[in-house]
Amino acid sequence: MDSDAIVCARRHQQALDALEFERGREAALLEQRDEVLTELEGPRIDAAAFARMEAEDVELVREALDPEQGSPEEEWLEFQGEPAAEAERLRREEREAERQRLIRLIAECRRLQQALERYLEALGE
Repeated sequence: MDSDAIVCARRHQQALDALEFERGREAALLEQRDEVLTELEGPRIDAAAFARMEAEDVELVREALDPEQGSPEEEWLEFQGEPAAEAERLRREEREAERQRLIRLIAECRRLQQALERYLEALGE
């Protein structure tokens, strides 16, 4: 049996496995990014929608979407003398930093996928 063919087939399978893993990783990162975007932009979208709704419906929706309404972190910051607006600003900054981190990871993941795809093409020649 041709040893080059064996090695090539094995490397091909390893590259396919790595590519599949990176595709799954990208999907998970995209989902995380979407969650962060929802946290960042949700209040703005909610404000616009809530302005067109009845007050009692607004309360029902708020409870359904955010049952915690006042996180322990917010209570701690307020206890430490941080006003609620400052606590919200800090949370927005953290979410924005997380969004930027996820964007970088997604870009790295895509670059690796493209490199693996080119490698698979080169193996096939």
